[in-house]
Amino acid sequence: MSVVRIHSVRPFFLLPAFPCVMSDLMIQDPVSPPETTVPEPTIDAPQVQRCGSRTTWWLSSRTAEVESSGFIQGEVNLPLEGYRSGRTEHPVYLHSSGALLMWKSCLRGGWLARIIRNRHWRPKRFIQEMEMCNCINQQGIPTSQIIAVAATSAGIGFKVEMLICLEREVDTLLDLLADRSLSASERQKFLKTTASTIHQFHEQGWLHGDLNLMNILIQKEDTGTYRTILVDLDPGGLGPVTDRLANLTRLVRSYRKSRCNQIPTLQPGEGFRFMHGVTGGKRQLLKRLLEKTRQLLDSEEWKR
Repeated sequence: MSVVRIHSVRPFFLLPAFPCVMSDLMIQDPVSPPETTVPEPTIDAPQVQRCGSRTTWWLSSRTAEVESSGFIQGEVNLPLEGYRSGRTEHPVYLHSSGALLMWKSCLRGGWLARIIRNRHWRPKRFIQEMEMCNCINQQGIPTSQIIAVAATSAGIGFKVEMLICLEREVDTLLDLLADRSLSASERQKFLKTTASTIHQFHEQGWLHGDLNLMNILIQKEDTGTYRTILVDLDPGGLGPVTDRLANLTRLVRSYRKSRCNQIPTLQPGEGFRFMHGVTGGKRQLLKRLLEKTRQLLDSEEWKR
């Protein structure tokens, strides 16, 4: 099974921009069976345009939205709908098609943010994330709809922005786990859907750079079923030895941290059923995951 690694991409050139080739972005995952193959999605080759010190890349299929938004020039042409919070407040605009477009400033986290919070050495990882998300959506796995990336030269490094088409009526997995009003059957529905989506994501050869409860969105559909959307894939967050077990362990750590502050403990059987789902019921993989995460949680939380 192949997985995405930032370390395996070709050198980056600001202009012209070269679309990522799937085989360039993937390496073998030792956790997966060697006979598994990853289907090759159709590549929506990005368009690129320079406007002064600003260079913009966007998906060809979303040209109309990108051009009419003013994103290429860096000048907004749409009415403001509101804001979404993150490392800062990101403005959201209403497109004439009805789409909500978030104009996201890509800010650094960690210790380096104290020095250069709004600068990046190069925009490669953000262009790669746009192309990754497009490929993953084509494979039927809901993820972020990043339709454009812009980099503006800023002396030292670049200021990077993304134009993202937002989903409506969504909650984070953290919010739903903290909601004590939900019935056990409702919890089982969205946890089962989430486990299935993560398993499919891994089976198709992908890894998440920051798999945590805040980067998993849940949308309840009119039919009463749930849809899980994986966002903020952040390929730059992947270490050289990351695999799906490390991905899932990171998610468990996120739950453990949130449990101390915001959410109640899992109900009996929920943890084991979730682990069973994210591993596809594969006995050896499930065993390894339980062994890897056992020290992170109370034994009561993983009883069947």
